[in-house]
Amino acid sequence: MGCDIHLYVEKKNPVTNQWDKIGPVFFDNWRAGYIEKEIKEIYGLDDDETWEVMEKYRKGDPPSNRTEQYIINKHFPGRIAKENLGMWDAEQIGLLASPFTDSPYNGRCYSLFGILSNVRNYSNPMIGTEEIEHPKGLPDDSSLDILQMSDEWGDDAHSHNYFTVGELLDSSYAKMDNEELNRLGIDPYFFMKVVPTLLELGKKNEVRIVFWFDN
Repeated sequence: MGCDIHLYVEKKNPVTNQWDKIGPVFFDNWRAGYIEKEIKEIYGLDDDETWEVMEKYRKGDPPSNRTEQYIINKHFPGRIAKENLGMWDAEQIGLLASPFTDSPYNGRCYSLFGILSNVRNYSNPMIGTEEIEHPKGLPDDSSLDILQMSDEWGDDAHSHNYFTVGELLDSSYAKMDNEELNRLGIDPYFFMKVVPTLLELGKKNEVRIVFWFDN
């Protein structure tokens, strides 16, 4: 049976001094692929044209021709679920899941799971200078949204943990290149793409990932 990560992001609120969960602001390329496939089939677009449409949709840029205008302003609103639904839930109501999600990473890389929380640990369970023999659990000051989501999983979730972006950046893995990460079996996307994206949200010690796993 496979193991999946459920990873979310919190940011320290400078006014309340509390941690708030970040909403669906992360672009999921895997979900976007299903949307791209549909518009290619319906509108006969090639790869470059499809990429242009999705980039404009992602960035909120205005369309540059009638086809793009129709797809972005008419087709997408009617076909893409407005709620932050999973792929299966969106499919049940006849829609496509939005590519914008509240999780910046949902891949299945057991070597990454090993260094984050000693789960399916096929690599050295080290991040920074501390061994992760026992996950820390959820933060004591975690947001209500995160606590409720975790509660919904109940006993089906395990190995809860969290790190600030600063802690991730201090790890030896954040200093490796693609080749080094691949050699260790670690998905480079996490440290090369996800972590820099998180850093764009705020100061490195005021943004953190909170996560758990299911089997």
